[in-house]
Amino acid sequence: MFLAPDGDEIEITNAAADFMANAMPIERLHAADSADMNAALRQSVAEMGWFALTLPEADGGSGLGPVEHALFFREVGRMSGPIDVLTQCLAAMVADDPQLRAALLAGERAVALAVPSGSETRLLGARDAGCALEVTQTGARLVSIAGAQTVERPALAPACSMRLLPHLPDAVLATATGAHVWQMGELGTAAMLLGIAEAALDLIVEYAKIRETFGRKIGAYQAVRHPCADMALRAETARCQLWYAAAALAEGREDAGTHLDAAKHLCNQAALMNTDADIQLHGGIGVTDEHNAHLLLKQAMLLGKLFGGKRALLGQLLTAQVQD
Repeated sequence: MFLAPDGDEIEITNAAADFMANAMPIERLHAADSADMNAALRQSVAEMGWFALTLPEADGGSGLGPVEHALFFREVGRMSGPIDVLTQCLAAMVADDPQLRAALLAGERAVALAVPSGSETRLLGARDAGCALEVTQTGARLVSIAGAQTVERPALAPACSMRLLPHLPDAVLATATGAHVWQMGELGTAAMLLGIAEAALDLIVEYAKIRETFGRKIGAYQAVRHPCADMALRAETARCQLWYAAAALAEGREDAGTHLDAAKHLCNQAALMNTDADIQLHGGIGVTDEHNAHLLLKQAMLLGKLFGGKRALLGQLLTAQVQD
């Protein structure tokens, strides 16, 4: 990729878009119990090889890299896909036992994302998970939570369930050191946020073409056109930085982490501001439960807190250095 997808990368994007539109359309989230991936959906994702996209071929993967990882999760974000998809991919990167890795890649074992919250741990996604993945900037560990007592909590984003654990068990299944797993998680969430920002723009642009007031389509008014232009600019800025960060990771640049932090921050901003503007520009229907606009906003608010929130990212960027 030369700072924009081409060739095989476009084919991967199209394949991911088609799969997500059929397997996980955003409309699914208007139904009850639609959070997370169920066993059948997890198996469908596994059969397509999406969980193994960036694993080496020797480990049962496709041998692709950060660029393809970003392209796939951008499409996951467009459909407000559950965080489970990313967690399963990251868990397969951590697993060093061939049998465990194979079970994860086949979707036979589900994994929840473990996020520290004070003295407790939040488990995001995969209600049927027997494992939990905790990722930090210096490493990751995959832990068995079979039999652990959890407390269900209401989740903001309909795409993702949430439970509380007093603490993670000590039954460690696998560990990984270094920043690689964190960076792939950060890249994946940034790409999902970009997909959300683009989906929000698409929603209002289509609506502006058909909604009429005073005998004119609302897209003819500057009060609608100018915010849409701002949304497009935010999405384009985030997209360019994300592609650069993915390419920097693929090339092993020393400053790849800094470019990734910048991409995550811009994607955070683009998703949150675009989804908010999308709701406002839709007017009354934008705040109804039946509309898709609020689904994108809620997912953006969740993903913006994972793998680098605003304060942490800006703090790191403040003292960062980049190569010439």
